[in-house]
Amino acid sequence: MEQWNRGLADLLGILGEPDFGPILLRSVRRLIDFDFLMVFAYQGDGRPLALGDTLPEAQREVVIRAYCAAPYVLDPFYQRVAAGVQQGCFRLRDIAPDRFRQSEYYRSHYGLTGIREEVGFYFPLGLGAHGSMTGVLSLARWETSPILGRADMDLLQALAPAIAGLCSRQYADIVQPLGGAKHRDANQVKAAYHEFGAEHLSERERQIVSLILQGHSTGSVAHLLDISPGTVKVHRKNIYRKLNLSTQAELFAAFLSFVG
Repeated sequence: MEQWNRGLADLLGILGEPDFGPILLRSVRRLIDFDFLMVFAYQGDGRPLALGDTLPEAQREVVIRAYCAAPYVLDPFYQRVAAGVQQGCFRLRDIAPDRFRQSEYYRSHYGLTGIREEVGFYFPLGLGAHGSMTGVLSLARWETSPILGRADMDLLQALAPAIAGLCSRQYADIVQPLGGAKHRDANQVKAAYHEFGAEHLSERERQIVSLILQGHSTGSVAHLLDISPGTVKVHRKNIYRKLNLSTQAELFAAFLSFVG
């Protein structure tokens, strides 16, 4: 922890400066190695704001810009924000649905990023023009890096309060003037959750569509909705028929098109 304390001193000295992100990454690396970090702000149903990252420009298009365009609505980190979480430290693999790597979100977006491990630190950003705002700092490793061990996660959990406090102070002033711009898409994204396929699908079928796209298996959907796996399969078949679709990939594309 002596190494972390030295990094903490550096961070306190540059609060409010553009170099905060790189210095924070360097400070964490004194204890646990990560390849890059990125920071997003979320408010209500609106698209996320990218507040900063340490990515090379070549990776930024897929990892940051493509994510903010629409796929974020199926991101497990975002789903936690939507559920009201404003603090804590979570590893993506621990909060993702049981078939996350088989989901169209993973195949069409997340798998293309090259990220193997990602840990999100949640922190409050105060009230924006349209409600409370939540920030998520992600520390990530590329596919060429090893997965995190249990001891690594225990250490990150111990660092989480300090990281969250620093990020709240660093980004609260930055994000406030931008909150209004993000809200332009709030109604559109909210409609995607509640109205995608509304002309053809029942409320239960729309619930199942949402869970399937997030990466839940038939068994997981059945458990969450308290219905049998056989019933889920029947609903799924009817969903494809009613929407004139054949595959989950087509369903994912149709949903993102509705969002966009």
